[in-house]
Amino acid sequence: MSTDSLVNRYASEKKTYSTFKIDDRIKIDGDLDELCWSVARWDDSFVQQQPLQAKQPSQKTEVALCYDEDNLYVGIRCFDNDSKGIRSILSRRDEYSGDMIGIALDTYADNRTAFEFDVTAAGQKIDLMHLGAQEADYNWDAIWDAKTNIQDSLWTAEIRIPFSQLRFAKSDEQTWGMHIWRYIDRSGEEIHWKLIPVDAPATVYLFGELNGVKNIGQKRKIELLPYGNVKYSPNTDLKEKWKFGAGLDGKIGLSSDFTMDFTINPDFGQVEADPSILSLNTYEVFYDEKRPFFLEGNNVLNYSSGRDLLFYSRRIGHAPSLEPSVVDGETLSIPDNTSILSAIKLTGKSKDGLSVGFLHSLTGKETASVYNTDSVTDYAVEPLTNYTVGRIKQDFNDGNTVLGGMITSVNRNINDSLLSFLPNSSLTGGLDFVHNWRKRKYFIDMKSFFSQVKGSEEAISDLQQSSQHYYQRPDADHLEYDDTRKQLSGHGGEVRGGKRSGKFRAIGSFSWRSPGIDLNDIGYMYQADYLEESVELRYLVNKPKGIMRNYWLRLTQSANWSYGGEQTKQEIGSHAYMRFKNLWSIHLNLERDYDIFDTRELRGGPILYKEPTWDSEIFIQSNPSKDLFAAGGTRFIWGDDKISLRNINTFYLLWRLGENLSLSSKTVYQTNTDYHQYAGRVKLPDGNPGYIVGQVDQKTLESTLRLEYFITPEFSLQYYASPYASIGKYKDFRRVNIGSSRDLNERYINLAGSLDDDIYTFTEENNGSYRMYNPDFTFKEFNSNLVARWEFRAGSTFYFVWNNTISDYQRGYDPSLGNVFSDIFGADSQNVFMLKFTYWFAL
Repeated sequence: MSTDSLVNRYASEKKTYSTFKIDDRIKIDGDLDELCWSVARWDDSFVQQQPLQAKQPSQKTEVALCYDEDNLYVGIRCFDNDSKGIRSILSRRDEYSGDMIGIALDTYADNRTAFEFDVTAAGQKIDLMHLGAQEADYNWDAIWDAKTNIQDSLWTAEIRIPFSQLRFAKSDEQTWGMHIWRYIDRSGEEIHWKLIPVDAPATVYLFGELNGVKNIGQKRKIELLPYGNVKYSPNTDLKEKWKFGAGLDGKIGLSSDFTMDFTINPDFGQVEADPSILSLNTYEVFYDEKRPFFLEGNNVLNYSSGRDLLFYSRRIGHAPSLEPSVVDGETLSIPDNTSILSAIKLTGKSKDGLSVGFLHSLTGKETASVYNTDSVTDYAVEPLTNYTVGRIKQDFNDGNTVLGGMITSVNRNINDSLLSFLPNSSLTGGLDFVHNWRKRKYFIDMKSFFSQVKGSEEAISDLQQSSQHYYQRPDADHLEYDDTRKQLSGHGGEVRGGKRSGKFRAIGSFSWRSPGIDLNDIGYMYQADYLEESVELRYLVNKPKGIMRNYWLRLTQSANWSYGGEQTKQEIGSHAYMRFKNLWSIHLNLERDYDIFDTRELRGGPILYKEPTWDSEIFIQSNPSKDLFAAGGTRFIWGDDKISLRNINTFYLLWRLGENLSLSSKTVYQTNTDYHQYAGRVKLPDGNPGYIVGQVDQKTLESTLRLEYFITPEFSLQYYASPYASIGKYKDFRRVNIGSSRDLNERYINLAGSLDDDIYTFTEENNGSYRMYNPDFTFKEFNSNLVARWEFRAGSTFYFVWNNTISDYQRGYDPSLGNVFSDIFGADSQNVFMLKFTYWFAL
């Protein structure tokens, strides 16, 4: 662990707390005035973790615990010699803000996973699951109570944790790992009941111990959460403006180890909209999951390798795969998302260290309607689809060794020729192995997985030519496009290992994806057909010195090849971070990319060489504990061709106007000049394809605004708005001649073209004429959500939601980004108003 003997002494000591049972249920009000608290053992033996590790805290903290038949109770007294310095700030659930306390419980006693319950001085709740190492899942939401009370020289917290929300083995007496901590916002001081060193490779294995919980029995509750809603869409293309819905979410405690969640006809209308992105490359944009059913317990089903996931829950209930075309005089009514008819999920972990996750979901067949003056035509846009995911992991050696596996399947009921471009079925599976040694200072992590996709010749042909594969590349000897295939198979994997604690850390990795691997029916795969190695060296200092509070330096190196051995990129980089004693911080980044041979830029065409680039960035943050917090930075990426240049400017502002009102914004302005941007594919007079690139000059302005007002921790009004505008102008068109050449004159053939009626005509001296659509663009979009949320009892909520969406993409170029941005509201908007009521109860 640490080189400091005092730190090692506190971190290595066996610390325990023995609790006791009470007969009467405690009223949770934050006052700590019940009899049980006066007879409980209050423990004040806390120690600093930051900034002065293993030193005595600047403020005294006391904790006591007791329990009854159904609940664990935690009382904490946070003394403070500066009562005006206590930071009591209301914010969203699961958002750290102001002074805080927390307790984490390793109820599995596996030294890897734990349930954590935190509360801010303002009374807002935060809950999460520790997943091992330094990973955590903040999407887990339990039903529990916490109240706080601020007095002259201290603030107190009272917490009730139902045993039904925990998972533990059957035993007459429970022995759980326990961690208790406090954070003092104004000084950035964190103190621990049992010290976990700041440079520890993991946390849970260093917990203290809670004992004395006896004869609480198995908690097999059934929790139900029915909902009802009404939606009104006044100006959308949907045929029905009013829509009424109802559904049911449920949780069944099969045992204290395993829980089954289910949902019938779920609705996620209160979920925040995705950010706007206009991408000029071929890679699929990854969006975070925000739907509660798929968030909770998703950690058990997690199987990731680099950017790729074997299970990406956003695939379930995605937008319809087919959008029928319309002509003038016709209108289209199409669902925004595929209906989830039902879903069931089983998760848990046995006392022997076996973790199990299973998910099954059924989504409905969807149709779209095209209306003209005298008729309506319906089109199938998504088939009935079945999704299945299974995951197991077994712990060995006190959680230091984990062996696991995963399997997924997707089956579509395709009975309409319009949908024959979709695969009929897909199957993926993988194994993973992790081993830690020397008190988890060193580790090795290995993964290997496969996929098999089956479908019609059309479906597998489309899959081969998709941006993840590009089997049609003319210069790739290791790829062979076959339009008669009815299945596509492949494999991938990753090996990582190294030293991940202490001042000096070193991690190396090697990963691969064969050309035929495809995870995208139920997973997420950035790209197939590559080999990659990487090395990361890091040096960290967490001990304050001079004006510095802590700092670190990271050096990285990576190299990439196609599966056929083509060099595609090399990269070296450095990143420095410094945090000062006044809690300001700065990031400095410098990176060099070279030997860039892009296999994706020409959309299935030949490889394209791009000149090396430099990438530099500086980002500065002010003290986050102040009412006005600002952060900003600039990033420059410039190419050796002396033409390509990208500049990204970011500014973030958080203004706390009071304890219950905050305004935040993030604004990004970027300019991008890319000399090698793909512009289009043409058919040359000799019948061969030609690939056209140009210099694109793109400007983008995007902003995210949040206004949050909290009447109480349970009653809030939140507004989110995200305007986005991007414009792009192409010029200096060239046809790719020898894409792999480092000589610009050999790589491209310069073109002179004429533009007429939004179509370019190019004429070559020895190759005749050909035409291409003008690739210039003007894009603007606006997404907003207004949510009034009232949790009138634990787990039961009333919502009022207003969603507003504006999106407008135009061919052609408007030279004024400011005009485009300010004119966003001139485009047609779609509004949805919703009332939703959920009621939680247990049987």
